[in-house]
Amino acid sequence: MSEKTIKELAEELNVSKQTVQYHIKFLPTNYTTKNDKNIIMINAKGQAYIKGKVRKKTDKKTNKQIDKETPNYTTKENEYLYLELVK
Repeated sequence: MSEKTIKELAEELNVSKQTVQYHIKFLPTNYTTKNDKNIIMINAKGQAYIKGKVRKKTDKKTNKQIDKETPNYTTKENEYLYLELVK
C-alpha cells in the first residue's frame, strides 16, 4: 500500500474528503507527510487507522453506503428520529 492523498482515500472509502480530514486530526504526526506540492499524503498505517474508524453501513432502500455510526438510542422517540435521518 503506497501513500495516498485525502481525495484518493476518500474515493476508495466512498466518504467525503471532510470525513477523512476529520480523522487525520487524530493521527500521530508520523502517519502523514506533505509532498513537494504541499499536499498531505497518508501512509499505510494512517490509511489502516482511518479505514478502521470509518464504519460503513448500507441503506437497504437505496443500497448506498452511509459513513455514520449508529448511535445508541434508549427511547423510542430517538430511535424514530434516527430512522428518519437515514431515509
